[in-house]
Amino acid sequence: MRRMIKIESSSFAALVRNHKKTLNMLAVMQHICQDNNVALSMLPEEVCELINLDPAEIEKQRLNGRLRFAEEENGTRHYSIVDIINLKDSIDSKAIARQVESLSFEEE
Repeated sequence: MRRMIKIESSSFAALVRNHKKTLNMLAVMQHICQDNNVALSMLPEEVCELINLDPAEIEKQRLNGRLRFAEEENGTRHYSIVDIINLKDSIDSKAIARQVESLSFEEE
């Protein structure tokens, strides 16, 4: 049996608008970075703060290959923004899936 979620059309439209807005913002940022030859990266402490993980978990994700460092300068690692976004998405998707499942109902 399939599970369904019922949502008001205005709420669905708002979700679609927000999704498109986010994709457009990402495209603009990528374009600006490419035009200016800027590599986006973050320090480990910044990654911990941004995605709310402790340093040990960051290192575990690095060892698992899910978080590569973009560069290493004077022994300091800078992690790739793309990997950080993908890791955060992976973490969030599990929580979202649980929330959606709890709100869904079986189709009759």
